[in-house]
Amino acid sequence: MASNFFIGVFSRINKMADRLPTRRLIVSMFIFTLCGAIPLLSIWQVALAAGDEVRPLAIQRELPDSPVTPILSARRVPQTLVELNSAGRVNAKLAQVIAALPPDSCLKVVTDSKTIVDVNTTKALIPGSNIKLLTAAVALDVLGPERTYLTKMLGIVAGSVVRGDLWLVGGGDPLLTTRLYPLTEKYPTITPTDIEKLIDALVALGVTTVEGSVVGDESLYDNERYVPSWGDGIRSVEAGPLGALMINDGAVSGSPIKPANPALAAAIEFTNLLASRGITVRDAPEVGTASTDIPLIASLESVAMREIVTELLTNSDNNTAELLVKEIGRVGRGAATRIDGLNVIASKIAEWGLPGEGVALLDGSGLDRSNYLTCNLLSQLLERDGQNGLVTSALATAGKTGTLRDVFLSGPGSGTMRAKTGTLNGVKSLSGMFPLDDGRSTVFALVMNGSGVSTVNYYRPIWNNLATALSFGNERLDVTKLLPLKASEAP
Repeated sequence: MASNFFIGVFSRINKMADRLPTRRLIVSMFIFTLCGAIPLLSIWQVALAAGDEVRPLAIQRELPDSPVTPILSARRVPQTLVELNSAGRVNAKLAQVIAALPPDSCLKVVTDSKTIVDVNTTKALIPGSNIKLLTAAVALDVLGPERTYLTKMLGIVAGSVVRGDLWLVGGGDPLLTTRLYPLTEKYPTITPTDIEKLIDALVALGVTTVEGSVVGDESLYDNERYVPSWGDGIRSVEAGPLGALMINDGAVSGSPIKPANPALAAAIEFTNLLASRGITVRDAPEVGTASTDIPLIASLESVAMREIVTELLTNSDNNTAELLVKEIGRVGRGAATRIDGLNVIASKIAEWGLPGEGVALLDGSGLDRSNYLTCNLLSQLLERDGQNGLVTSALATAGKTGTLRDVFLSGPGSGTMRAKTGTLNGVKSLSGMFPLDDGRSTVFALVMNGSGVSTVNYYRPIWNNLATALSFGNERLDVTKLLPLKASEAP
């Protein structure tokens, strides 16, 4: 309808234009335009009036005061500062530790999975007993935390007599001891396997005589007694002679010299124990390999591998480390030798993605000076294990147990820090875990090589400063003090 209207209007205008003079036509067009503009002007005024109208909000809320914190204030980045505060304070204190380190040393500190200090961490150094961390981790993985050792006693019992020989067959248990032996140790065996329980079994059977010999069988492992490169100051003193059957670390009670064959030493010790219990043994102790048809009289099971690893790390037990390497080789490669065990350990380094550059492995105890590890590997191994891992849990506790019982008796870390020590002439190392609040922790690895570093006056101040620095990881910022200021709080 509107379109027909406008068509009619324009038609009449055209007819009028044909009849009217030019001046009248212009006047008529002006009047027509003015008539059309007036309604539009009215609509525009109404719109302006509506825009100026103030309406109340449907929901009234009291708005908070605007923050008055300056743009460049630290309060505008609280989370960043919280994360950096702990690291910064630890790093500042660690500067004293770093300044005291000898040239041939490495140090790595990782807090809350963030690297705080990284000094020569890829440099291969002699680690001493810190290599036991690697031996322990692989033993738990390859052998399993619940695995046990079994020592067997074989023979033919007829009434009160053992017909022929009494066989003692070793299963590789490194913790076989007599009941009095731990009292003689610098670091007493924590969970010994009491060999005298086998004597108890014979007594319970009413045995009074062995018609042959006590024969020690060590055939489960090879007969490499010492790592070839060990010096005379290590052999039989720090470790060895090694074998699958060892009682009291291969010693014989009352004798200052260990027999060359630990299985023979075990047979001698067992014979003496029998005599002390009233059981007569006719012939002298011997060594041999038992046939499979000899009956089992009794067996003796060790504690689980997790506890054997605790013995290894807490007391830094060298014989335990070396026998574990042989057992790792036996289970992992079918050959109970040091070389096969070390090859399994090397393959685990690669399998776990640990840095293997510069690593050299000659034994499992760290006694050999040709062993080399890096702080990078040690710290990543501990990180992989975790704060409550089996390796970390097996470490000595500062001021409490094992090789740390006389260290960190007071001050930061005492009773809480867990670590593995390492000592050779000119070698001192300390790697472990420092627990922090709220379930957090710091992993650290420190290895020092050089003249005099293993003397107390040299390494103790460095260790103490390290523990103090690590304790600063607990000093965190109060987040509430970093929130933006309000107008009423502004200075």
